[in-house]
Amino acid sequence: MIKTYLTVAFTLSSLCLFPQSRFGIRTGLNLASQYVREGDYSATTKVAPRLHLTTYYDARISPGFSIQPGISLEGKGGKSKVEGADYYDKFIYIQVPVNFLGNVPTRSGEFFFGGGPYFAYGIDAKLTAGKQAMYLDWGSGPEQLNPFDLGLQAIVGYRLLNRLNFSISSSAGLMNISNQDTKYLNRVTSISVGCEFGRRNK
Repeated sequence: MIKTYLTVAFTLSSLCLFPQSRFGIRTGLNLASQYVREGDYSATTKVAPRLHLTTYYDARISPGFSIQPGISLEGKGGKSKVEGADYYDKFIYIQVPVNFLGNVPTRSGEFFFGGGPYFAYGIDAKLTAGKQAMYLDWGSGPEQLNPFDLGLQAIVGYRLLNRLNFSISSSAGLMNISNQDTKYLNRVTSISVGCEFGRRNK
């Protein structure tokens, strides 16, 4: 999987040879964790490294403002230690974000910043400990995971003139992914590299 992402990242660099653009792809590292709350007790799991791959459309409404809907494959989850052993929750979601971005031009490109809502649906889930893995079910039962995730995200980054871009984003889930009384909310910080391509109308 890591080799696939490296291949995609290399391909993105090649696409950046094209001029002005409106469609984009970005990929990178997710630092995933979960906020857990039960009654008056709350805690955040340790960070688990995951990956993401996103395609998006940057609709430039004006020189300083754009709307950026997209669709992504997001790795989420977290890391917990139980009796000295490390346990990893590994979830994969199909996610649809919609970001509202401000754009500030510079000599070499432009800064962009903003945020918006996202909606996600879980397609794969497992709990791993060492070489052992247990697959988890999505559904509405008490022993299943709620497949729906809804939240907010913020993003800041820099876009070069050749349309290669770098960004950092953070998302906070607002929907409990557990069907029990204990709340589990997804938290993800993403570090991304991407490129936009296809001519942009000025």
